[in-house]
Amino acid sequence: MTEEILKMMADYDFAEVLPIDPAMIHITEEVRAACAKNDCGSYGKNYMCPPSVGSLEHYRQVISAFNRGILFSQVHIFSDRKEYRRYNEIALGFKKMTEKLHRALVKAVPGAKVFSAGYCSICKVCGILEDVPCRFPEEAMPSLEAAGIDVVQLTKDTGFTYNHGPKSMTIIGLVLYREG
Repeated sequence: MTEEILKMMADYDFAEVLPIDPAMIHITEEVRAACAKNDCGSYGKNYMCPPSVGSLEHYRQVISAFNRGILFSQVHIFSDRKEYRRYNEIALGFKKMTEKLHRALVKAVPGAKVFSAGYCSICKVCGILEDVPCRFPEEAMPSLEAAGIDVVQLTKDTGFTYNHGPKSMTIIGLVLYREG
């Protein structure tokens, strides 16, 4: 199954794709606490962000249910300082690509779980702000950080490239699935 998923992922503009063992994933309170700083402005304003996204224990259980994973990334190299203004646009492009991958994976690999980067952006206005349930619970994806996944440690442990040098931005996602 890993080969089939990797072939599927080859259709996307990912800089790096690496199969991993989910047992290498560390979930920490420190990562989750960084979300509470609310740098992105979505803390408490999105079902896929803390505190609504679920407990760290929930994500420990979710991850332990899988025996295979694939890290993937997109890298953008900025040509000058002005281009940094495109950060949100670039991040949204990654989210949209990950949403497309997620839709394809759930059809091909029942039970697969995809983690994206940043807040869920499927709806223009998240239902949490209108006091209604999530409109697309099967499509909504938490970020690795919202789940408490220590991305920096995971990339160190797996040899996945986290930093592509000055003037670069690396955005990372994760696919989890069962094989065998």
